Parts: sequence; structure tokens; C-alpha cells
Amino acid sequence: MSQGTTKKSHKRKSMAEAGPSETRVTVTAPSSSAGPVFVNFPSVRPSNKTPFTLYTRDPGSSQEITKQHTILAGETEDVEFFSTNRDRQGGSEGGDCQYLPAIYNPETGSLEVYASTPLYLLGHRVKRLRHAGLTSQASRAADYRAKRNTLGETFGTKKAKSQIRAEERNKVDVSAMESIKGHLMEAIGESEEVTDTVISDLIPQPNMETTEPALVYPREALISDAEWSAIDASGLLKAKDDRARAAMLPWRRSKFVEEKMRLAVGSAFSTAAKKSTVRMAYYLAALLALYDLAPRLSKLTRPEIASKLPGLPSQMLDGLLSRFTEPLGKKFAVTDKTKTKLLAWICVVYLHLDEFNAEVGKMAKELNMPQPKLADLFKSLGCKVDVPTPAERERLGITLTDARANRRAMLKAPVVFPKQRTRAPARR
Repeated sequence: MSQGTTKKSHKRKSMAEAGPSETRVTVTAPSSSAGPVFVNFPSVRPSNKTPFTLYTRDPGSSQEITKQHTILAGETEDVEFFSTNRDRQGGSEGGDCQYLPAIYNPETGSLEVYASTPLYLLGHRVKRLRHAGLTSQASRAADYRAKRNTLGETFGTKKAKSQIRAEERNKVDVSAMESIKGHLMEAIGESEEVTDTVISDLIPQPNMETTEPALVYPREALISDAEWSAIDASGLLKAKDDRARAAMLPWRRSKFVEEKMRLAVGSAFSTAAKKSTVRMAYYLAALLALYDLAPRLSKLTRPEIASKLPGLPSQMLDGLLSRFTEPLGKKFAVTDKTKTKLLAWICVVYLHLDEFNAEVGKMAKELNMPQPKLADLFKSLGCKVDVPTPAERERLGITLTDARANRRAMLKAPVVFPKQRTRAPARR
């Protein structure tokens, strides 16, 4: 027991002689100048004698060194080391924890903590590879194909060899195409013009320069002056009621046409504006009548067609047949192409009557056709077909499901047509 007590007292005496029993901690104020830094070498570690230099992007900055954008760099004979301070964004969410170095002086019992100490995770780069050109993906692929073809020619079957020769024959020499690049570009421009002409045959001729939606597809692009003047607008305005007015129409099953005529007659617009609206509504009724008659049209002669469209002026009937049908001897037929053209005219007239913001769902129901197909037709006319926004849905008191079923086609000017999609050739 006495021997153990002697050892303990000797240990306490040694600790007392080693220095003060209390430790004074001093934290240095954050500094904007360089000081000690923490460095981590995850892979290659240089010798202790390798010099490093600290660079800052803002030499005159008064911010503490840990918040400045700094770079630590050093090099040996073969390797370069570099890193930016990782704790520069330490105050943000998910930043690294902060390491603080401290120096303890056992003689004075003081501990000095350095608050401004950036952290660097050193990456390295071999000097010899700095300027070495990397092999591109294309060159590697070409090298692989060349080696594969060599093996195929040497050890392949007859079928494999013939396939390799076919691929070689179909290979395009890009350098040889340089001299004809200009001619190819001109040909592309010509083909684009031809495409535009084909598209314009199926839709009314648009005005690409105007900033007014009403002038994108003007009335003159839809119906000739002779047909327009042949519509009895005065008689439509003087009709005693909706029933009498509907009896004057070539197509009497469109609630949209009846509603637009009723609103025009009862509005406070000028007589000229009213006549323009009822004429446009009458023209829509004529287009809808031809659309309904299209499946049976090829079996009817012109007098029989006229009897199916009572009250339709002769000039307008001639215009409809020349614009939307193809002659079939003494009869007429609505082909797939002319049917698409007829639907395009119907959509444009709908836009004119609905202030260029047509309701696709109601229109699809009147035409008895799928809503997506009609929406695509509106898009081909340069319209933007969208679901009402949350604010509009709240104002209208409808749900998102109802909104999707009642998309609206809006025409804006200057008109922008969708890009033509090209299908890639099938792989063989």
C-alpha cells in the first residue's frame, strides 16, 4: 500500500511541475490575410518540403479568409496539386463542418485557437498528361469499326463480309461534301418553300406580318366578295325571331350559329358590324352543311346538292364545290385532303365568331369528332391550345377535369406555326 501511495504522490508532483493547473484559451479574431490552413490529400501525398502558395480572387477584400474564394496550389517535379477552399459556403445548408487549429503552450498554460482557417481537399494532375490530346469518342468508334471490319474480312462468314462491304459503300466522305455544301443548303431552302406551299393549300392564306389576330386569316382569304355579297344579311336581321332566322339557314342544327346570330341582332353594334357577323355565321352554317353532306355528296348531282341546301345562294354553292370538292364526272366528291381543308375553314370561321378564342370541346361535339384531333387542327392553324389556368378555373367555377375537357384554342399575332416533325428512317 505504501509503495502505491508513493507512486501516486510522485505522479501528482510531476504534473504540478509540468506547468500551471489552469489553461487560458485565446481565440484570434478572424483575419482577411493568409494564415494556417487545413489540407487533406485523399490520394497522392507530396513530401513535407513541397511549397504551397495561397491565391485569392479578391486581393483587396476585407472578408475573413475562410469566406474568400481562394486557391491553394503547389507542385513537385512530376505532379501539380490544387484546390479551392471547401468551406467558403460553410454558412449555407449542407456545408462542411469547420475545423479550427489550436496551439498549446505548456509553459504558459495557454491555448491559442485560430478562427480563420480554410479547408482544402487537394486534387492532383500529372504534368506529362497536361497537354496530351484526348482521343475523341468519334475516333475511338472509327478505330473500333476498322478493327471489327478487319476481323470480319478475315474470319467472318460470307454474309458478314457482304454486310461489311455494303457498309463501306454507304459510308459518306464528309471532306468530299464540303464543295457541295452550299448547293445542299440552297436545296434545303427550296424544299422548305415547297413545304410551306403545300401547307398553305390546306389552310386559308395567312398574313404572317400582322399583329392583329383578326387579320391573320382575313375574310377575303375565306370567301370571295361575290359570295359574301350574295348572303342576305338584311333579311337575317329583319327576321321576327330565332325560329324564322334559323329557317333561312342552310344548316339548322348548330346551336353555336344560332347563339352568335341572336347576340349580333340584339347587340348595340352598328348595322354594318351586325351584317358582318350574321354573314360570317351564315357562311359557317353553309360550311357545316357541306361537312354533313360530304359522305353522300358523290352520289348527288349539282341540282340535287342545291335541293339539300335550301336557300343557299348559287354563287356560294359554286364557291363551296370548287373550293372543297374534286370533280367526279358530272358529280363531286369530298376527298380526305379537301375534307381537311373544309375543317380548317370551319375552324377559322369559328375563331372569327368567338373572338379568336374558341372552345374546342363544344366545337368537337358539334362536329362529332374527337377533341384531340380537332385540337391538332387548331394547332396547325397557329393556335395555342391550353387548359384554363387555375385563376381562370376559379373564375369559371370548374374543376381541372372539366377544364381538360374544355380546352380553348387561342390565335395570337404574329402567327407562329408548329415545326414539322420528321420521322427517322426505320432501322434494319
